[in-house]
Amino acid sequence: MSTFFSQNLRFLRSKMSEKTSQEKLAELIKIKKPTLGSYESGRAEPKYADLIEIAEFFKIEVDELLKEDLSKRLPGMANKPKLRILATTVDSNNEENIEMVPVKALAGYTASYDDVEFIQELPTFQVPFLPRDKKYRVFPIKGESMLPLQPGSLVFAEYVEDWTAIKDGTICIVVTREDGVVLKQVINHLADRKVLILNSTNKTYDPYPILGSEIQEIWKFAGYFHSDFPSKSEGNESEVRR
Repeated sequence: MSTFFSQNLRFLRSKMSEKTSQEKLAELIKIKKPTLGSYESGRAEPKYADLIEIAEFFKIEVDELLKEDLSKRLPGMANKPKLRILATTVDSNNEENIEMVPVKALAGYTASYDDVEFIQELPTFQVPFLPRDKKYRVFPIKGESMLPLQPGSLVFAEYVEDWTAIKDGTICIVVTREDGVVLKQVINHLADRKVLILNSTNKTYDPYPILGSEIQEIWKFAGYFHSDFPSKSEGNESEVRR
C-alpha cells in the first residue's frame, strides 16, 4: 500500500530546529542509521515499533504520518471527524432485527456495510434472550486463525459505537477495507495512536496492526452458534454459547 511515510519522514527531519543528520535522528529515536535511511528512501516498509517511536518523537499520529502529506498541512487546520452511520432494519413491531451476513455476502459487506438497500437484503431474525437495548448482527467465521472456535461457526456480535472504549483482550468482529471481515482479539491504541493490534487465538498466526482509518465497523463478540455432531452417544446438537 502506497503511503506518504518516507516523504513525511524526510520532511519532518528537515523541519527540526537544528540541521539534523540521519545519524543524529536515528540515535534520538533509537533505531539504526541504515534502517532510517531505508525508510527515508522508501526501500523498506517501517516496522510497527519504529512507527510508534517516530510518531511519538514528532508528536504526530501514526495515521497522519502514513496517510497525510504533511508538507501541505495548513497551520491550525484540524482533521474533521467522520460521521459513523449504522445501516439497520426493524421488524413489523419496530424492533431491531438481527441481520445475518451469509458467507456469500461477506465480500459485499465490506463495500456495502452502510448501504441500507444491501442490509435490507440480508436474512433477519429475532433472539428473545438477547438484550433489546443493544444492536446485534451475525457473521460467519472462515479460516482457522481463531481456533478453538471452528470455521463455519456463526458469531453473534454487538455493535460498538465508541471504539476507544473497547478493553484490551476483547474479541471483536472488525470490518476493514483491506482484510474484509475478521474476528480477532484486540489491543486498543486508538485513543493515543489511532491503531488497533489484532491478535489470533491460534498462536501460529502473528498479530498485526491496523490503522483506525482502515476500520469501517467494530462488533463485540457476544456468543456463537454451531451445529456439529460431536459423537454418536451425544447425538446431533445445536447450541448458542456465550
